[in-house]
Amino acid sequence: MDIATRFGATITGLGAEACDATLVAGDAMLLETLRERTEIELSAAEAHFRSLTAGRTNIGWIRDQGFPDKMLALHARGADLIVTSRPARGDSAIYVPKLSDLVMRAGAPVLVAADGTSAFSGRKIVVAWKDARECRRAVSDALPFLKRAQKVVIVSIECAEASSAAQSEALVEVARRLEGHDVNACVEIAPKGAGTVTESIEDAASRHDADLIVAGAYGRPRLEEWWLGGVTEDLVVASSKFVLFSH
Repeated sequence: MDIATRFGATITGLGAEACDATLVAGDAMLLETLRERTEIELSAAEAHFRSLTAGRTNIGWIRDQGFPDKMLALHARGADLIVTSRPARGDSAIYVPKLSDLVMRAGAPVLVAADGTSAFSGRKIVVAWKDARECRRAVSDALPFLKRAQKVVIVSIECAEASSAAQSEALVEVARRLEGHDVNACVEIAPKGAGTVTESIEDAASRHDADLIVAGAYGRPRLEEWWLGGVTEDLVVASSKFVLFSH
């Protein structure tokens, strides 16, 4: 709601829950019972949403019986931004969106909220830069936030595949591009250190007092990233910041 107020945007809440027919083994009566229960829960979700947004104009509500990530991705056709929380470990995809699927399917930026009760600020932003298509897309998708920020730092983590000179040149080009949008960004090549790339990004965000990280998502096949470990999966699970993902 804070973000919608800032941008004068419409808020559309979405309630979705899958009624998984595979759980009832062809029992038509039990399937109908599950569907009725799902309708009751979706009605309760709508009532909760409307109580949270009471007094606001420009709100809408969508309800659907289906997997939440699929429904969010479908209805993202009418949205500029999806806002969601991090699902807790063990949460069923029947009730909450699976973030990896949502980010891959949506075709829109996905803002993952920080854990806890931290209010969104967006005054200081770290852009996690790697010279890949997904990162370029992320910078474009994040422009509304970057233009309002007091401080933007484009951070590239040292890597063996690229020289410092090549990394610096790329960062300067990105900063120059943002300057054309009235975003005064500074650049930084951060040492990887002994930890993961994700830890280095998180450290940079904390060092610059940023509460928002902008990142390209799944720059390599998702199965490979899940199997080998990767920045996207780590940021979803471990980051303490708000993260804006684009694929």
